[in-house]
Amino acid sequence: MTFPESLTYISWGAFEGCSSLTSLTIPDSVTSIEGETFQGCSSLTGMTIPDSVTRIGNNAFVGCSSLTSVTIGNSVTRIGEYAFYGCSSLMGVTIPDSVTDIGLWAFRRCSSLISVTIPDQGRHHWGICLQWLH
Repeated sequence: MTFPESLTYISWGAFEGCSSLTSLTIPDSVTSIEGETFQGCSSLTGMTIPDSVTRIGNNAFVGCSSLTSVTIGNSVTRIGEYAFYGCSSLMGVTIPDSVTDIGLWAFRRCSSLISVTIPDQGRHHWGICLQWLH
């Protein structure tokens, strides 16, 4: 699935429960992924969040159980609460330097997550958020 270049945000719950959605391309014009946008998209396997996006909303990818990889763009400042909750196939994630806030249980129940790379300046702050991964 491809979006038009004029799109600036993806609305709350826009693709919630689209269990047949396997991939999509988010254009560089998008600045926000709202809450529950891709919740329950159980066939979605990978996601690249472009550098234009500044925030990932609460519950944005909850239950995307086939999501194995996600690339978070370098402008994201906030990853919302429960953003990737239950992404049981997610194996690794790199948090860019731009992120200043990770919501409660953003990566909870990501049972395959074996690698989390976070910026040096966030290690003391995010330790509490990340200790609850499983």
